[in-house]
Amino acid sequence: MNTNEISQAKLSWNEQDIPISEHFGDVYYSNQSGLEESRYVFLAGNQLPNRFFSHSAKQYVIAETGFGTGLNFMAVCQLFIQFRQQAPNNQLQLLHYISFEKYPLSIADLLRVHQCSPELATFSKQICQQWPQSLPG
Repeated sequence: MNTNEISQAKLSWNEQDIPISEHFGDVYYSNQSGLEESRYVFLAGNQLPNRFFSHSAKQYVIAETGFGTGLNFMAVCQLFIQFRQQAPNNQLQLLHYISFEKYPLSIADLLRVHQCSPELATFSKQICQQWPQSLPG
């Protein structure tokens, strides 16, 4: 394989329709709820709700290695919108999210994963409409 090529994720699916990475032999998230796992591990684990409220600058930057299914990203977007609605006069106005992925999912796989979280349908649609061509970095 040329080191400048991008390889898409190769997935299989378990009985609960959870994606499994064939590159790593591991599930992308638990069988119960990928979104709830993102909220618990990524949002709560990084104390993002509290950090948004206590942040003293106009923008907040999150950098993530491993975009995966995008559930962390969508959960953060949902949280940030809720934060802005609860605190419209807060100094924090802008969220900047940076993420990298060695094995990006195809749009078809993203759509399949996102069907499990219908409350994120608006975010999923926007991601899929803007999903970039895989280019070496």
